[in-house]
Amino acid sequence: MFALQVLLVYAGARLLSRYSDWAKLICAAVIGLEIAALIVMKESSFFVMNVNFLSRLFGWSLHLEYLSWAAPLAMSYYTLMLVSYVVDVYRKKIAADRNPLRLLLYAGFFPQMMSGPITRYSETAAALWEGHRFDYETFCFGLQRFLWGLFKKLVLSERLAVLVDTIYNGGLEGTWTPTGVYVWVGAIAYTLQLYTEFSGGTDIVLGTAQLLGIELPENFRTPFFSTTMAEVWRRWHITLSFWFRDYIYFPLGGSRVDARWKHIRNLLVVWLCTGFWHGGNYRWIFWGIATFVVLAGGILFKPLFEKLTILLRINTQAESWTVLRQLRTFFLFVIVFSVQPAASLTSALTMWKNAFVFNPWVLMDGSLLRLGLDWREMAILIFGLLLLFVISKYQQKGSVRAMIARQNLVCRWFLWLALFAAVLIFGKYGEGYNPSDFIYGGF
Repeated sequence: MFALQVLLVYAGARLLSRYSDWAKLICAAVIGLEIAALIVMKESSFFVMNVNFLSRLFGWSLHLEYLSWAAPLAMSYYTLMLVSYVVDVYRKKIAADRNPLRLLLYAGFFPQMMSGPITRYSETAAALWEGHRFDYETFCFGLQRFLWGLFKKLVLSERLAVLVDTIYNGGLEGTWTPTGVYVWVGAIAYTLQLYTEFSGGTDIVLGTAQLLGIELPENFRTPFFSTTMAEVWRRWHITLSFWFRDYIYFPLGGSRVDARWKHIRNLLVVWLCTGFWHGGNYRWIFWGIATFVVLAGGILFKPLFEKLTILLRINTQAESWTVLRQLRTFFLFVIVFSVQPAASLTSALTMWKNAFVFNPWVLMDGSLLRLGLDWREMAILIFGLLLLFVISKYQQKGSVRAMIARQNLVCRWFLWLALFAAVLIFGKYGEGYNPSDFIYGGF
């Protein structure tokens, strides 16, 4: 399937360069076939389930069987890359490549297949094809980023996963119903797990590519320092956000439309598509709609918020105001994402119904240490998250690797060897651990 999709796009792009009068039809046909392949191979179960439900509801005799095939590895990612290629050829931003092997390499570059980033042909194709001389600094930077990604994944994400699994799956006995503080801890833990795993996996990908002399685009820029939800999505999974912006949002008119309702409509279309891309189930569609509601609310109520800050004489330049907005944005992000680890949308909403039970004493009576992590494991997790926060704070000023590279030799070696030792000693390994089991690998 992967090779067929690449060949389809290659042929379509070549036809675009020859038959300009038919360009729109050719481009639409290629995009339609690519998206249809993605939906049939990856999301057909969603449609089968809903058709069968409607059939039972209305008493029809129709019953569809679920398809038994498995979607190709990384299909969600390389399909978007191929679509961006053919659209950019259509828009005459790039020329159609005569060599199909270049397109095959671009879509199938092995480090980025499991979780992106979703690159554009103009960004990486030439770098993938041309030769690269060995550069010691580039090699070291790639190795350092790879190591930092392992730390996030093995030391932080795997411990957070224990908390998330325990809270969302009924406790260690499987029969417990989380309430109050436990729900909030589970939601925050999942958000941090998702971030440390996904950004850690991205660090591994970008570090691996850098070892080979390839610079892939950034996919995260410390998103939890954002002050609005719109800013979060300019700093979280950047290449996916920009893909939907450039190939769906802007063609619909973006925010430069003649009516506010059209701007809101464009946002709704984008976030419905984004939710469905993540997964053909109602949890992800709910997530897309919830994200849209928060973003649309920010647009609709922005004039009111601005008037309130003036009325209350709030100093919007103060650091305290910035931190408050960052915390507000973080908790909105937590709430929106918190439905994902639940078994179903219904169970996720039931959890949130129980979230307002008053039980703050569990923060102090040791109850949190009965969620799968003892005090040593919890101490490692908390210390690691504090280290992540400090590093992220420094990243606001520039590359941390470049800052460390300017230090004395002894200091540099001490820091990197300490990080290496932390991964070896504190990383979560052992029975049941799957090193390829990344959350975003499932998309």
